[in-house]
Amino acid sequence: MLETISDLLGSKKIPSLDEVQMSALLHHIFTAAHRMLRIQIAEVVYRYDHDHPRALDLFLACTLPLAEKAAKRKAYLLFFHPSDWQIELMYDGAVEAAIYIFQANRSVRPGTDAFRRFLLRVLYHGTLRSYFMRQEYSGIRPVADVRTVRTHRKPFRNSVEQDVMTRELLEQVTNWPYLRAPVRATLQCIAALGPDAALKAHAYTASGDPDKWERQRGGRPILDPEAIAEAMGIPKRDVHRYLCQARVILRQVFNADGRLFLTH
Repeated sequence: MLETISDLLGSKKIPSLDEVQMSALLHHIFTAAHRMLRIQIAEVVYRYDHDHPRALDLFLACTLPLAEKAAKRKAYLLFFHPSDWQIELMYDGAVEAAIYIFQANRSVRPGTDAFRRFLLRVLYHGTLRSYFMRQEYSGIRPVADVRTVRTHRKPFRNSVEQDVMTRELLEQVTNWPYLRAPVRATLQCIAALGPDAALKAHAYTASGDPDKWERQRGGRPILDPEAIAEAMGIPKRDVHRYLCQARVILRQVFNADGRLFLTH
């Protein structure tokens, strides 16, 4: 196996192997190779032997372990105690990014370090885009008064009824008695701040230009944990933890079947 890998790195070509030998090589790289060796093999495949029939298999054998580590690292940085679902979603995003970038076959500057930075940046941004481009963020708009938020894109026939329902729902969510006190205080703080203070513009775009995100996507505001933490006088990591707990409980109580904010 070591001779095969040495031959691959030295000749910058994928060696001629039968199916059994190729399967063994893929298994070894995926399970036993160290990080820098995976990056070196991925670079050879990406730069010099991209059109080989097994090039994508070999590239993914190198990048999938890197994607898993990137997803876990970013999830624990963002959410402190991430759920398995959050880690899985970020991992899926990193894998999709790796497949896309291999198929796109974009040019990379010469040098091993340039390819390493390129590959890790692709995986890193893949974890974020997959999580923050979820469907429930679609169509969210900041408003002056959170009590005026509509839960349907089409207006209700009775605007008075709509206003009453929105106020009651907000009151129930922010004062749900079975929430832990700090979790309930976090939701009440968000309601008191309002969307102008509690939300911020999404920082991650396909083009890297926040202005283009606003024009192309119609805006993707998300909660601003720094503003919430400052208003409450607590660390930002505590805000992330309380929001994570609140999402799980409120989803089960108020939107168990996922129909609360459906467009009719």
